[in-house]
Amino acid sequence: MNWRCIALALLWLSATAATETGTAPAGEPFELSWPVACRLGETCWVADYVDVDSGKDVKDFRCRERSYDGHDSVDIAIRDKAVMGQGMTVLAAAPGVVRRMRDGVEDRALTDEASRKLIVGHECGNGVVVDHGNGWQTQYCHMKQGSLLVKEGQQVNGGQALGQVGLSGKTEFPHLHLTVRHEKQIVDPFTGQHITAGCGSEGKPLWRADAQVAYEEVALYNAGIAGGPPNIEMIRSGHADSLTPNAQSPALILWVDIFGVEVGDQIRFRLIGPDNTLVFENEQRVDRRQARRFVYAGTKRQSVSWAAGVYTGQVTLKRAEQGRTAEHSISRTITIQ
Repeated sequence: MNWRCIALALLWLSATAATETGTAPAGEPFELSWPVACRLGETCWVADYVDVDSGKDVKDFRCRERSYDGHDSVDIAIRDKAVMGQGMTVLAAAPGVVRRMRDGVEDRALTDEASRKLIVGHECGNGVVVDHGNGWQTQYCHMKQGSLLVKEGQQVNGGQALGQVGLSGKTEFPHLHLTVRHEKQIVDPFTGQHITAGCGSEGKPLWRADAQVAYEEVALYNAGIAGGPPNIEMIRSGHADSLTPNAQSPALILWVDIFGVEVGDQIRFRLIGPDNTLVFENEQRVDRRQARRFVYAGTKRQSVSWAAGVYTGQVTLKRAEQGRTAEHSISRTITIQ
């Protein structure tokens, strides 16, 4: 997905007014709190970082490809549409004044060319721009229809609720698209530098120390055990529980959804049944980079029924590079009666 066109379509969100009372005092360092009421790595994950490569290549600030060409923001994803329905609050990352806002755009994932045409000129979806003074602005996109709690000209405090994470505009999954600007130039909040600085220079992050924001090279953000081939649409809609197996299920399938897979990653599936018996083990090699990958492995039932008891599935992604091997895992447990 090419996000460079978004900047041209978001002129309605460009702030031009002068600093007002309540914005950050001149000379003080500009800092950001985490803009979603979630715990990074547990209830939300970074799906994409800012693309700091000025050419056709894709590079985040760590020189990895955890971005899209021309992507000007940090995308903070939640697990699925069910979590979106329950409500995940978007927070002002710093005190300021609301300069622009829009609501009324339908929450609808892009699935085909027809759905893309519907959001032309509204790629940000429902969103807010907050002016923090001294040239700093933050922009919040893809918020839930009808959830916005602020109006233009309103002063907001850091951490104040602006609305909720949604699925409006140019997006395929529920997330917050956070863009940071200084003097109208895109800034990567993970380095505090303009994107022209490129990758490999850590800089000084804008995140407050108490925000506890860490870089995620890969995120295994959802997993489960199904009684047959898993339906990806049901899972990403938040209905994975309906796939839970029983004693008569034709198969046991361990599935996982991942942000940020790279060529050469090894994904190992391992399912342990009652009495610590190995039900199956499988390993797959990733053959292409993907921003988001859904993958599964399993085994068919060979007996009259599955043994009653506890089943624990673990998915481990192994990545070898620069002389080291890193492992990232996620586990799920079910009970078959």
